[in-house]
Amino acid sequence: MNVIPERKVPWGMFLGIAVLSASLLAFQVLLTRVCALRLAFHFSFLIISNSLLGIGASGTVLTLLEGRWRKNPEAWVFGWTVAYVLSLGLVWWFALAMPVPERIQFGFSGAELQQFLLFAGFNLGLSVPFFFGGGAVGLILSAWAHRVHAVYASDLLGAGLGCLLCPILLWPLGAGGCLCAVAVLGVLACAVTAPERLRTRAAIVGAVAAVGLLAWMPSFDATFPVPGKKFLQMTKAQGIALDGPHEFSRWSANSRIDVVKSPFPHWYAYSLGANDREFGLDPKNAPVLGAQKWIMQDGDAGTFVTDYTNAKTGREYLLRTLYALGATVKEGTKPRVFVIGVGGGPDVWAHKLMGASHVKGIELNRGVLEIHSTVAKEFSRGLLDDPTIELVCDEGRSALMRDPNRYDVIQMTGIDTWTSLASGAYVLAENYLYTVEAVQQMVEHLADGGLLQITRMGAEMEKLRLLVNVQTAFVHMGLGDIAPSVVVVTAPIDQLTTVLVKRGAFTEAEVARIEAFCERSGHLRTYLPLRQLDANIVERFVHLSVADKEKFVRDFPRRITPTTDDQPYFFNFTRWDTPTDEAKKLLAEATEVSQGNPLFLWGQLGFSTLVAVLLIVLPLVFRRAAARGAHVGRFLVYFAGIGVGFIFLEIALIQKLTLLLGQPLYSIVVTLLSILLCTGLGSFLSGRWLAGGVWRARSVALGIVVVAGGIVLVAQPIVDAAIGQSLPVRAAVAALLVAPIGVLLGMPFAHGIGLLRKVNPAFVPWAWAVNGSATVVGSVVTVIVSMNFGFNAVLLFAAAIYVVVFLAVDKLAR
Repeated sequence: MNVIPERKVPWGMFLGIAVLSASLLAFQVLLTRVCALRLAFHFSFLIISNSLLGIGASGTVLTLLEGRWRKNPEAWVFGWTVAYVLSLGLVWWFALAMPVPERIQFGFSGAELQQFLLFAGFNLGLSVPFFFGGGAVGLILSAWAHRVHAVYASDLLGAGLGCLLCPILLWPLGAGGCLCAVAVLGVLACAVTAPERLRTRAAIVGAVAAVGLLAWMPSFDATFPVPGKKFLQMTKAQGIALDGPHEFSRWSANSRIDVVKSPFPHWYAYSLGANDREFGLDPKNAPVLGAQKWIMQDGDAGTFVTDYTNAKTGREYLLRTLYALGATVKEGTKPRVFVIGVGGGPDVWAHKLMGASHVKGIELNRGVLEIHSTVAKEFSRGLLDDPTIELVCDEGRSALMRDPNRYDVIQMTGIDTWTSLASGAYVLAENYLYTVEAVQQMVEHLADGGLLQITRMGAEMEKLRLLVNVQTAFVHMGLGDIAPSVVVVTAPIDQLTTVLVKRGAFTEAEVARIEAFCERSGHLRTYLPLRQLDANIVERFVHLSVADKEKFVRDFPRRITPTTDDQPYFFNFTRWDTPTDEAKKLLAEATEVSQGNPLFLWGQLGFSTLVAVLLIVLPLVFRRAAARGAHVGRFLVYFAGIGVGFIFLEIALIQKLTLLLGQPLYSIVVTLLSILLCTGLGSFLSGRWLAGGVWRARSVALGIVVVAGGIVLVAQPIVDAAIGQSLPVRAAVAALLVAPIGVLLGMPFAHGIGLLRKVNPAFVPWAWAVNGSATVVGSVVTVIVSMNFGFNAVLLFAAAIYVVVFLAVDKLAR
């Protein structure tokens, strides 16, 4: 075994790896926002894989070039850091200029394969900075592996602080301003890691570059705006071009909000009835129905904001849409109303016009609320000046759980999680507004006789899954069958469907009022209690017994099983037990219809695994002599296992605490920051703790099992108990829940590097490649496991993985 001399760690390397890691994580989060705008939020989770792929590839190259960089590691660290900073600008230009498919569909035709190659090329191009930045981090960890506990702690602490950058700066400075801040951190890393002979010049050049970037920060986003999508298919029949000038554009940690003039020559409202089609969609009537603007969220989800303040006819027609269905049932009772998703305000307007005594509107994006008070101020004056209307920026379900009041109507229309979590959208199609637990909590917040109104797209499978969730919630609450307590009405033009759920049974008078509403407007009665309609599939399902409903769900060709907080994938309708040919037919299904096709995920897993294997095996092929005696098999299991196990636990914890913390912004700031800071502390402490003998290493694995199992058992009760507290208290609870597992997770990597350094120090960078490459695979496996078994299973699988990896090196540790 070659003995590698232990060099003293220059002070600049501790600071350099911290600042560089902060820059890398901030850039990773920033790219998820950019890709949500340029592609679709469903694919933002691939940024995580792309960044880890770049990091894994850097470890492979460092292993192959180990003989060269060992001679002067300081110069190599500096060179790779400079390359990272330069690549930031080039890749940003690439991210903005590279054409991307307007509508991403995956299949096997020539056009679809071309789309896939364009999509793959775009994503792989974004991984370049992570190759150079990850290489610089890997060099520092490998060259000074004898101090890995302290060096890796600096890496994790820097990454933890880096996760704060985008959530804080996106709102005031936009994406371009965040890029400047990311580059400033990279420039600082160059200055502090420069070799001694270059340190003065590097400091001067770095200072000039940093000042220039800081001066550019406020205007960079306006100078080089991130292009959005050019076309949006709103419904099967209606699409709009988005090339016009923007009246408003604002970034937040959730999304970018844009406002354009209505692209239609006519007035438009969702969920119009057949009787209003001719008048409502006639361009000649647009002036009397009200001027409109179109609000976009990441260029996808959108809503019209309409001048109902000054358009009497428009107000009359609004009350003939499904927005006013629940308000019609409650007309004359002065109900208290809770609206989840303010958007352009049609739900709030409908209840105001129908005489609600109080309307509380919850909107996730503060940019949307800002629109009502700025570019659409005249349109929304009737809402803003009304003391009975309260508009709040918050996450809808979390806000409802913290609200001690009961409401006569709780309403949400077409609310989707179109924004990826600020953590990077690690998973697909997760949505906590349509789970069984969400329905149960909403019904519990209704006054006696109150109504829950949910309006969704009209796909058959979507109506049925929503009803399945309502039925399951009723069973859990001991309310029995849903047949007397639900109403289903469909808009014939855009097929939007409203499900009304009553706390109690609908009366004859209420059903008659709904029938009269449908007669006036021309809406379709899909299911009404106390009535026999046309025996459609929804009506047949509702009339089945509870046992027969369960059989119906099992036999239905699409996946309509109940979605829970543990498996919150409401929009995943493709069955995992579907034969490959069936899944292939559904590959081209639009992502706004169904997400998480098993064939796509298996394909992504296969591609990720192939690349990971290639990156891991290459050093073993070209450096076979050096690999002898390195216990390759044991360390492969170890470093691959801790890569997969760490990403399993990180993703599951972020998801578990989303409801407690409310806004996705808080989830990233509190959960990820707590994980990274505590893992950094764990790495720092691991040097002394693991020096006490092999039983201490075993205690780390045992501790991870115990704590992960404890989180499975107590996380939900803790969330339920703390949800009503103030944000600082909830943040403290989340941090305390994460802290024990975080400290434990900081120890295994440093432990493994310490063992490998004693056996074969030349293969330390290979461990970096294995860890990064395996995490690429783990990020996709997490999606598959959570979709099929839930996030509790992800936590337990992760704990089992850590047991296996510690057993793999137990003999060496002894």
